[in-house]
Amino acid sequence: MTCSRAAILGKVRQALGRQPGDCVQPAPPPAAIVTVDGSDLEQRLRERLALTGVTLQTLASPDALAGAVAAYLAPLGFTHAVALAPGLAHERWQGVAVDVGGALPHHQVAVTRAFAAVAASGSLVFLAGPDHPPRSGFLPAHHLVVLSKARLVGRLEQLWPLVAGHPGEALHLVGGPSSTADIGGQLLYGAHGPRAVHVLLTP
Repeated sequence: MTCSRAAILGKVRQALGRQPGDCVQPAPPPAAIVTVDGSDLEQRLRERLALTGVTLQTLASPDALAGAVAAYLAPLGFTHAVALAPGLAHERWQGVAVDVGGALPHHQVAVTRAFAAVAASGSLVFLAGPDHPPRSGFLPAHHLVVLSKARLVGRLEQLWPLVAGHPGEALHLVGGPSSTADIGGQLLYGAHGPRAVHVLLTP
């Protein structure tokens, strides 16, 4: 060690109140994110989603899906049908024009079903496959996500037992709409994917 380096380290050691040869204990690991299982999961998920710009709407029953989608579309003035994931085609969609299948470039809105959601991180979980084409979650500007309360888990490790045994081409964890702050430090949505994500939470 050079004399100059030894002098610098000596001053640092003196400022910290340490002596040569002192053993420095590592800092304790950060506490894990804790969530309370049960009814608190919905509130925790809502709070986490809000931090990433995702909105959440609680529905009284699955029969309210069509009305909720129509209400979301009304102020936007879109004229094209929404891209509807085949896995949701059995639901009632009266009053909403839908194209069953994966989203295409002209679709401005897609409606898909999330496999689950992780309350601790606010992550929406999707299993890609024929019933839920992955491009529907990335191509349109608006992504409407149908999520069952029964599929809320507190922490990420509680997700894997649910996934085991389910067929799927890929598993995607989505943490919010597409965004970037590269341009002038201003947060912009829709940089490389949906600029709005809206969750429809069903019983």
